[in-house]
Amino acid sequence: MGVLDDVFDKAVSKTNRLLGRQPAPTAVDVPFPGLTAKGVEGPTLGAHVFVEAPPEFEASSMQVCGFWPFSVGASTPLVGAVLGKHFFNGGPVCGDPMTLFKRGIISSPSGFVLALNGRGKSSFVVRMLLGIADGGDLPMILGDLKPDYVGFNREIGGFEFSLGRGMGGINVLDAGPWAEHLPRLDPSRREGLDELEYAQLAKRYKEVVGRVHGRRLNALRGLVEMVLREELSEKRSEVTVLSVAVEIAAEEAAARGEQPLPADVLRVITERHPRVRENILPVSDEDYDKLTSNLRTGLNGLGPHGPFGDVFCRQTTEKVPIDRALCFDVSSIPSTDAQLRAAAQLACWSYGQSVSECAKILAEEGLEPERHHFMVMDELWQILEAWDGSVYRINAITRVNRTEGLGQIMITHSMKDLELSTPERTKIARGFVERSSMLYLGGLARNEMPDLLSVRPFSKKEQELLVAWSAEGSINPVTGKPTAPPGRGKFLMKTGDMAGVPFSTGRGLTAREKQIHDTNAAWAAAIGAHGDN
Repeated sequence: MGVLDDVFDKAVSKTNRLLGRQPAPTAVDVPFPGLTAKGVEGPTLGAHVFVEAPPEFEASSMQVCGFWPFSVGASTPLVGAVLGKHFFNGGPVCGDPMTLFKRGIISSPSGFVLALNGRGKSSFVVRMLLGIADGGDLPMILGDLKPDYVGFNREIGGFEFSLGRGMGGINVLDAGPWAEHLPRLDPSRREGLDELEYAQLAKRYKEVVGRVHGRRLNALRGLVEMVLREELSEKRSEVTVLSVAVEIAAEEAAARGEQPLPADVLRVITERHPRVRENILPVSDEDYDKLTSNLRTGLNGLGPHGPFGDVFCRQTTEKVPIDRALCFDVSSIPSTDAQLRAAAQLACWSYGQSVSECAKILAEEGLEPERHHFMVMDELWQILEAWDGSVYRINAITRVNRTEGLGQIMITHSMKDLELSTPERTKIARGFVERSSMLYLGGLARNEMPDLLSVRPFSKKEQELLVAWSAEGSINPVTGKPTAPPGRGKFLMKTGDMAGVPFSTGRGLTAREKQIHDTNAAWAAAIGAHGDN
């Protein structure tokens, strides 16, 4: 401690002398010869002939907002996943929707990622998911199309479900984990309940049964509308007929100890079930067949010879747990089969929501430990491009996620992806961005700025930064090697209307992160032949 005290005393004395509070230094005070107030004198050393005092003044933040770096603060609390380094000052930038929501910093555990192709969106999301998983939450990648997240999911011990023609399938009428866990809420199977406890559990049981029916109806309706490429019409009682038929098919399947299939719903409608007839206006058999013709055509298209093949017409091929991370790998579906890829996304999103809901309600009833899931909805543009009427089904899936204890992040390339065929659909799609508490924006074209400004305020500096990051890479004229796009791995984090926080993840990826997540694996040989970019 004596040596440290001596060093501290000498540092204090030098500071005082520089401020004119003490006489010039003596040989004893100077740690080595040649040290003066203007630097160290000597050849190749750092003394200055003249040191100009910096000007000092005071002004409001509005008057000096163009100065850097400390005039306008855009710092973030050091909580949550470590995302990268601050683009300007190199400090750590943290922040994921789950952690910030739990700390009460944001109002909902939701995020939205916007950036052009090749700017590192999925690498950034994997970095975030590592932090979320480390915090004890369970990531759910509901439809990995490339795949981008399979390696990450395996790394954290998640459950993997491969989906595609001739591979795994999802029955969109499957109750999901509720098929196994719903009996645990049945009060008639519980002993030792008093009258009040029995009534409360019976109410919860009925609530869950209603939720399962609603999810079945929403998912099946979405697929039928994809087949028909038009919305079901209540003028023809199509939604009512479908709802009643789903309910009947579920009851009949439960009696067999099974889950209902789309073919069961089609059969109920085709056979003119009396309960279906009761829920539409009195009509003749001929009129009934005309009213249900369109609906039956859509349901028939979900069969093995329809556009989706055997993916949705059979029982779910895997038993999905509620206590592990989850990745639906749909990369076996080729990009040319856009309609099936979009349908798989919708089915996976619906199924994933049932997993989270089951975990939440069982925890509330004291039957399972508390768990929270974080849903990744990547490539949003694909499902909207295949059939933009799907925006209604997506909206129904995601609107209540916060109250269900489920976090989410949506990912697409541009605000233009959210411009749909009607103003109403466009408004709903843009609502996904507006309702997201956190935005993560990478390189974007200049013509994106008016659309962004319609949902959040952005300073001119922030807009210029996003546009600069949209530039493509080039060839280094000295080495002849390609250089990566300048915006790769760079993002602007916006929380509400606050100033954005620019940060970079690309240069900070660890070797292990690169190993478990390589989006250019299909191009490895070609990229290697032209050098490291």
